[in-house]
Amino acid sequence: MTIERFHLARFIKPPEECGCGFKHEYSLKAALFGRIEECLELLDEYGIRPPYGVFYDPITYEIAGMDVLKILGAKGFVVSSPTYDDAQSKLKKVKELKLGTVIAVGGGSVIDVTRYVAYEGNLNFVAIPTAPSNDGIASPRAALYHVSQTGELVYTGTAPAKPPDLVIFDMSIIASAPKKLISSGYGDILSKLVSIKDWQLARDDLGERYCKNAEELALAALNTIIETAKDRKEFDSLNSVKALCKALILSGAAMGIVGSTRPAGGSEHMVARHLEIGFKRKIPHGVAVAIGTLAMGTFHELKNPNWWKEDDYSVESMKKYLEKWKIPGKLEQLNIPVDLMVEAITESWKSRPERYTILHKFKPCSE
Repeated sequence: MTIERFHLARFIKPPEECGCGFKHEYSLKAALFGRIEECLELLDEYGIRPPYGVFYDPITYEIAGMDVLKILGAKGFVVSSPTYDDAQSKLKKVKELKLGTVIAVGGGSVIDVTRYVAYEGNLNFVAIPTAPSNDGIASPRAALYHVSQTGELVYTGTAPAKPPDLVIFDMSIIASAPKKLISSGYGDILSKLVSIKDWQLARDDLGERYCKNAEELALAALNTIIETAKDRKEFDSLNSVKALCKALILSGAAMGIVGSTRPAGGSEHMVARHLEIGFKRKIPHGVAVAIGTLAMGTFHELKNPNWWKEDDYSVESMKKYLEKWKIPGKLEQLNIPVDLMVEAITESWKSRPERYTILHKFKPCSE
């Protein structure tokens, strides 16, 4: 049995050493790299016990959900949408069945619904991603939507959720994910260039609490993928994708130790969410985030004297990374109307008035 165990202990400092005031509590025991069936044999070792419920969507059921159900003799749940309505209905069923562990097999929507159920039900939680498409895999928050009376999705920020106790990466599945989803993962990690600077603005302008260890974790994730961008290997090669998976876990840990998405989501995510809703979620999350990162990075370079001085972190370097990762860097490549992008930049911050960013500081207008 060949399983690589990626532990975070060496990256997370004791709270008293950091001195930030956050508790640095994080439930992820390990990320395992190996075949799913072999990794599932280790659940008991990590204190993760039945009865099990497995969450998936129709596509991820075929990819791996069906196999996990059979191996564990678990109950199955089909996630239809990343909404509070769907999550609450699943939570009710999980409580009725008195399950002890929920397992997400899928991407962002499946994992978000499952982590919310795990938090509300006080359950063990295992994530088995089928694509390395975003850094929410190991996050302590769930990106869920409300549904308006007209059926529109309404986003008002993330909900409290549980980070996984264990993450399982089967690289035979992950590396064969659609290229646009692999690109999406890189885009989500690149956003740390902006989110960290937005957080520093809030620290310096408003006295918001700041965690240096969370910054270190976010930058460790960022530097991991920058190194792959400089490598001659393709962005979707096995080694590159494995490095991306570790970066996604590091970014999740940055959020985990402060119990918030603050280290990993700032103005670039606000812009991205606005674009996603405007396009009815037809743009991969990380691709929308990359567009937001490029725009907000440019805004920071113009307005923020504390913007990064390192060449690797410049907007020009960002453009090179996006090209390497096959992420479109221009609006017309994604058929995004200029009016929608202008609206995202001028209006999106109003959806999160409490999360101070460069957009809150300067409040750009459309003129």
